Amino acid sequence: MFISAQTPADNQCVGNGILPGTIKILNPVGCAPHQIIDTQSSTELTNIRYIFDYKGGDPFGYTSTTDASFNYTKAGSYVVMKLSENAQGQPQRACATITVQDPTPPEFTVVPCPDGNVTLRITNHDIPQYEEYVIEWGDGNASIINRLNLSAPHQYTNFEAKSITVQGKHKTSNCGGKTTRTVSLNVAAVAPKITKLEILDATTGELTLSNPNQFELTLYRQNGLTSFQNTGAVVRSEEEKVKITVDTNRIFCYKFRPTENCIASLESNILCTTFLKVVPSSTYNSINIAPYLYPAEITKRTVTKNNAFWWVPTQTVWSKDDPEAQCGKQACYRLQLSTKDGEILSNEVCVNPPAALCASLAGVFVPDAFTPNGDGINDVFEIKTEAEGESEIFIYDRWGNIIFKTTPNVRYWNGKLNGQLAPNGHYFYKVVVNDKVGRSFIKRGTVALLR
Repeated sequence: MFISAQTPADNQCVGNGILPGTIKILNPVGCAPHQIIDTQSSTELTNIRYIFDYKGGDPFGYTSTTDASFNYTKAGSYVVMKLSENAQGQPQRACATITVQDPTPPEFTVVPCPDGNVTLRITNHDIPQYEEYVIEWGDGNASIINRLNLSAPHQYTNFEAKSITVQGKHKTSNCGGKTTRTVSLNVAAVAPKITKLEILDATTGELTLSNPNQFELTLYRQNGLTSFQNTGAVVRSEEEKVKITVDTNRIFCYKFRPTENCIASLESNILCTTFLKVVPSSTYNSINIAPYLYPAEITKRTVTKNNAFWWVPTQTVWSKDDPEAQCGKQACYRLQLSTKDGEILSNEVCVNPPAALCASLAGVFVPDAFTPNGDGINDVFEIKTEAEGESEIFIYDRWGNIIFKTTPNVRYWNGKLNGQLAPNGHYFYKVVVNDKVGRSFIKRGTVALLR
């Protein structure tokens, strides 16, 4: 009889007046999936049943089976209880411990140096925890490393890509997972790259990194125009997202640098944070973007409004007014910059519409058409209001440019542009009425010019 070394709670494998039985498990240790079988047979035993995951307590509360074999699919430690009766009908029990080991394939990185030397590191040992790893280097040579030293050097004599295999082995069972990867030794062709820098909120951002050869990389940060400083963050995966701390009042730049000295020059590209600020007023939103720290690297600039294209800033024009607010609809702005290697998304700024836009325009009449043909009837576009105060009219072309606005001396539009007749068609307008107590009322729409 083999009594479990990992004794279950309220163990009834022995004691309680029950006679000890016999059990003999073939291969009690192995990698999942692992099949075991009781090879102990006796013609004197009857009513043989098995509990393959006994955790303590009354065994008759478990579902038992007469099958002497079982397949464990998950890693872990299990207790098998064998219930039987002898020739005199007396109950017997025997227990055995089954150890099912984790066969998770090893994960590893290979750092190549320009002289053909490479360093291989196991990166997921905390999951299967193999006692040793067998490395086949793809050139006819092999190495064995153990859990006390999870890295190994190797020297290649040529620079062709190599198929490297790492087999993890648990000592007792001699089983484990295996991983094979093709590794390029041309270090210049596999430099890491930051493909995206996105501001998530006022204090948090995220870097998206492409690391084709799975170098071990350290993240460096630059505050303004100071030198880059080691942040202590280390990454190794082929694709990885790294959270960063940001500040909407400061510009930070980021890059990754290999930790291996022989390839320290293979740094990633640099991406910097950029920010957008919106200053709302009673009639429009003023959008301002911060100049990028490395302007020569920018290939495209775009500002979106409510996730749709809105404006293309230039290298010298960094602000724009938006007079097209809508009552009841929030306006959300975001800046997107593109470089040859990556994309940068600023913070998103959302503002509510001016209160004046949603105020009542009772007593204000705005025509929807006028006919400036000189007949003295409906020849000008003007508003009529009962409000005691000032009013203004703004006329826009189809691209949003102001082509006319009233002045203290000209309170209406006569349908002319720079002294010339404006073509027939629809024109956008904005009407602002200020009452005698200083409240503003705004209305936007289109007016038809018909001759």
